[in-house]
Amino acid sequence: MPEKGDIQVILSELVRRMNESSRRLRALEEKISLLDSKVGSIQDITLKNNQKARDNVNKIEGEFSEVNSALMKVQNDVSKVNKNLERFAKKSDVKELESMISLFNPLKASFITKEEVKRLLEER
Repeated sequence: MPEKGDIQVILSELVRRMNESSRRLRALEEKISLLDSKVGSIQDITLKNNQKARDNVNKIEGEFSEVNSALMKVQNDVSKVNKNLERFAKKSDVKELESMISLFNPLKASFITKEEVKRLLEER
């Protein structure tokens, strides 16, 4: 059987090892707690960033929809203008009308009067 002094040494060594293990265990628990806190913070930040990103995407989709509807309106207006332009006279048509009007313009055209016709007939 071991002596009382040996038992005392063994017991003190066991107590020292238990104390050391307890200290290590507390240090590890503190580190795990700190890591849990950091992970929780990262998760919160990630969730906030995801929500902000979703909000931005929704905002951009709304703006895109507005731009798309405005573009459709502009296209419709351009189509209406094009249809109205087809009803207007072309430049060549206007030139032709100008030349016809100038032919019949009494101020610019040299028409002969009745008296001039009678005088010319009498002269012959």
